[in-house]
Amino acid sequence: MTEGAIDLRNKLQKRNIGGYWIDDNNTNLKNYSHNFLNKNFVFNSIFFLIFLVALSLRLYSLGDRAVHHDESLHGYFAYQMYIGSGYEHNPLMHGIFLFQLVSVSFFIFGDSEFSLRLPMAMTGSLLIFLPILMRDRLGYIGSIFASLMLAISPSILYFSRFARNDIFMLFIFLLLVISMWKYFSSKESKWLYVFSIFMAIGFITKETQYIFVAIISLFLIFMEKENIKDWLFGNIPISNFNKYGKFLLFIIILSAPMLAASVSLFQKIFNITLANKDPNSITPIGLPQSDGQLVAVIISLLLAVFSLAVSFKFNRKIFFLPYLIFMIIVFLFFTNFLSNLTGISTGIWQSLGYWIAQQDVARGSQPWYYYITLGSIYEFLPMGISILGLLFFLMKSRYISFLPFVTIIISFVILADTQASYTDGKINATGIFFQLLLYFSLLVLPFTIKSSNFYKFLFFWAISSFLFYTYAGEKMPWLITNITLPFIILSSKILNDFFTKVRFSYSYIKYYLVIFFAALLVINIIWRFITHDLGTQAEQFLNIWLIFLSLGFLFFILQWVSTIITKKQTFFYFLILLLFLVSIFTIRTSWILNYNNYDIPTEMMIYTQTSPHLHKVSKTIDNIAFKSLEDESIRISVDTTDAFAWPWHWYLRKYENVSFDDHSQNINIDDVSILILNYKNDLKSYDRNNFIEKQKFPHRWWFPEKYKNIQFIDVILTLFDKTRWGNSIDYFIYRKLEHDLGSIDSYLYIRDEYNYDYR
Repeated sequence: MTEGAIDLRNKLQKRNIGGYWIDDNNTNLKNYSHNFLNKNFVFNSIFFLIFLVALSLRLYSLGDRAVHHDESLHGYFAYQMYIGSGYEHNPLMHGIFLFQLVSVSFFIFGDSEFSLRLPMAMTGSLLIFLPILMRDRLGYIGSIFASLMLAISPSILYFSRFARNDIFMLFIFLLLVISMWKYFSSKESKWLYVFSIFMAIGFITKETQYIFVAIISLFLIFMEKENIKDWLFGNIPISNFNKYGKFLLFIIILSAPMLAASVSLFQKIFNITLANKDPNSITPIGLPQSDGQLVAVIISLLLAVFSLAVSFKFNRKIFFLPYLIFMIIVFLFFTNFLSNLTGISTGIWQSLGYWIAQQDVARGSQPWYYYITLGSIYEFLPMGISILGLLFFLMKSRYISFLPFVTIIISFVILADTQASYTDGKINATGIFFQLLLYFSLLVLPFTIKSSNFYKFLFFWAISSFLFYTYAGEKMPWLITNITLPFIILSSKILNDFFTKVRFSYSYIKYYLVIFFAALLVINIIWRFITHDLGTQAEQFLNIWLIFLSLGFLFFILQWVSTIITKKQTFFYFLILLLFLVSIFTIRTSWILNYNNYDIPTEMMIYTQTSPHLHKVSKTIDNIAFKSLEDESIRISVDTTDAFAWPWHWYLRKYENVSFDDHSQNINIDDVSILILNYKNDLKSYDRNNFIEKQKFPHRWWFPEKYKNIQFIDVILTLFDKTRWGNSIDYFIYRKLEHDLGSIDSYLYIRDEYNYDYR
């Protein structure tokens, strides 16, 4: 080749693709493919796709649902902060962080139902990414399953589209768990800083943070029990604690000042009011009275100084600065960045004091089995997998877990016997003893299984979350998200370990298909046996005989397949099909809850909801105000009977002449243009002369709570009496209710001069 000539052959041989020189002989193509399609790239791409799906699910029609009573409280006071009127922390509405975040959303996007729920939707979407940080513990497959279940979980998706604090807390809880286990693995102090920051954010967001702190503290105590015992007897110093004990000390340092109000549990003994319980008192609920105020200040200061001293003395390089960061965040946010200095007392003392005082009130008045019922309707996928996983580990552990397991069964049976454990409707001494025994046995059970410490933590987190929220006086549907989260992480770990044992071969695909179709037929036959009438006498005998004949034939086929791919793999592929079907049903359940029945309380998850009619009435009022040319100055009166002021405070937030009046009293309505009344306070006939009654509509409606008085014997009889299955199956599949929805109605009155087409 002459000098300067172009080597066309070489040009054809080499091309630059994505920064790599690719030869025609494919030598470098393998390297390029390996770099482009390596495991991490595929893994991260899957996560990104799951995130896009989760984000779409959370943003779709986000502003369409009528604003719930609680959402209207959060939205209205966040709006007040947004327009510069400020906000003072009140534990009735939980932490201040939600109001600050929503007010920022209003500032960026304007105030609307969409921007009200946007911070929750974004947090629920970002939650999908957190399992990436757990892949060293959950495994690649487990991390993907965790993100998938977080994306489609009916309860988590619903409350990712709801203006409440709970989705923030899930994000915080999971990040705290990640930080703790990352620190155990790496000993890198950066994870202590992450932990302290999100511990502080948890306390300024919602009081369920106290429950979470109790859960992880109990776990660490169980893991460090031998060293703690030796330390208590003076045999070893704290410096001899292992990683679990030292992290427990770190948690105590951070949370001690926030636990000051816990002494109010003993206020009767000291005959001093440290957390007021009387709603008629001038002192807000949860705050100390008279001499109790000085005691509260002293206790709070002592605990703050204690934490400061211990963090400085024990390990100042690691614990001291995170503690200072924690306290700075708590102080700045509770005081609303120094605009409300009394917020430090309501934040540090009343946050816990209020809910201690409310424990006996038991808002919601739900039975102890409330979360079992709710979980079986919505979160059957993670809970079912977790229960199966626990049974597997119990069988694997054998005699070690036998005693607590038997104790749990005996305690449960005795507690279910209302005659033995209850007297005059109240739990007696026998009931209290077996209740404590049941709780203790359940908490101990995870530490008896033969597994890794991480597995023990996940089982403990799931079981203790269920116990704590069941014991808590207030039981509400949004709190089940705090139970669902650990069950999702636990079930993801179980699925990861399960799928690592599944073997796949292209040469066996035809056998896998045989297993799937046989399994489908088995499930279909069993389902028909459960749900269909088998007839009477001879017809029933024939049907049952045919069912068992069919099942026998199908099991024979599965047995034949197992001789080729082993019994274990046959069973595994049968379980995979079952997992697939249950996952499809979970997606269906989630879709119906979030996009079909999202504001109709045929769903138990919805509990009580503002009716969609009210949402439409608010649009009617806007149209009337606009066409009357009075706009925001139009005169509106809203009845406050039965808390009817909410959510109207939110919907009418921009109107200048709105009054909220108790119309059970005589209220002058001569200058009122639009009147919204509780059905109890309907206008007298002579008052209607100047108004046109436009419509009667439900203000709010709720799920019929006929499940509250179910006895344990009723559950047993239902399980063994097929005639009782119909209603349960109809609700589970079709959401058919035996009873009508509960509701309370409103009347909308419009002055007759606005009698024109306002649509």
